[in-house]
Amino acid sequence: MKVQAARVDDIAEGTSKCVKLDGLRILLVKEKGEIFALENKCPHFGLSMEKGPISNGNITCPWHGSSFDVKTGANVDWVNSVAGIALPRWSQKLVAMGKEPQAVRTFPVTVENGSVFVNTA
Repeated sequence: MKVQAARVDDIAEGTSKCVKLDGLRILLVKEKGEIFALENKCPHFGLSMEKGPISNGNITCPWHGSSFDVKTGANVDWVNSVAGIALPRWSQKLVAMGKEPQAVRTFPVTVENGSVFVNTA
């Protein structure tokens, strides 16, 4: 289902805006003028990524440092910190608690007349 989520001007470059659509919390991310939509739920523990930094086309979960491509949702880096504090490599698997790297869910976005629409189906 295609749902109006925001106005393009509501999302600053290099930031995200969390919206609730069809019972889902979705992050709208503006990167290099394009808008992308990702589920606001890190696949590691299901925590919000709303406060995560966005850099070079990736968003990083602020809780455990997993990074995801904002366009595809693909995992770029898996569990490398706790609350922004880097973990030694040997302890990263412990914090991951046996979970393998996973992608974050993404949604198709269209922009029409300055409005951002997300297809949640």
